[in-house]
Amino acid sequence: MQIKTITYKRIFNAGSYESKHLEMFAEIFEGEDAEEAASRLMEKVERKVREDASQQIESEISQLKQELHDLKKEVERLKAEKDELAGAEEPNPDDIPFDSSTTSNELGNF
Repeated sequence: MQIKTITYKRIFNAGSYESKHLEMFAEIFEGEDAEEAASRLMEKVERKVREDASQQIESEISQLKQELHDLKKEVERLKAEKDELAGAEEPNPDDIPFDSSTTSNELGNF
């Protein structure tokens, strides 16, 4: 039997129940060693899978860095808002205006 074509398929687990498939076909020429050709094809597929995985990881790292930056800004804003509220004076309960025509019956019995 003479091998004329070879196929190599790699399934890469991308996490979160996702996967990527990379499959390559190669034609073996007359006089070419089939095992050597298969090894070259396997190396090529594995190299490409790792390259794509590295690019995906770098992209995710970049997104996480941006999220971290945004969260730090939000923390700074919230701290400033907290400091502003902490510096605000509490209202004096004696300065609360009441309508002088309101009777104790209208306010309710306590």
